[in-house]
Amino acid sequence: MGSKIRLSIYGLTAIAGLIWPFYFIAQFASQIKKGEISGSVLDIGKSFFDGAWSTPTSGFVSADTAILLISIFLFYYVEGKRLKMKLWGIYYPATFIISLAFSFGIFMFMREKTLNSNNLIQK
Repeated sequence: MGSKIRLSIYGLTAIAGLIWPFYFIAQFASQIKKGEISGSVLDIGKSFFDGAWSTPTSGFVSADTAILLISIFLFYYVEGKRLKMKLWGIYYPATFIISLAFSFGIFMFMREKTLNSNNLIQK
């Protein structure tokens, strides 16, 4: 698969990782606005995180993502250092501030650009 195709795929997944998770955040915010979820900020935050483990299905996704996160964070470190990527550590907070899907997609996009600029892969 060519570098331009990979860049396109990584870019699209980063954009999707920015938009799609926030669709669900917007739904959660709408529930708060409608009064379906109420309480203090701490209660609402607890409600948000409890929802990730409230059913066996959501628990599966949450557990799977938590384990995946360890591997991805190690990958950020190893690849960031190996390729001497600029600001490779920014992907850690981006994971929690934006989303894992966004941070991984944009990391892969920037990794591909670094590989291209270092002529480490064939285009």
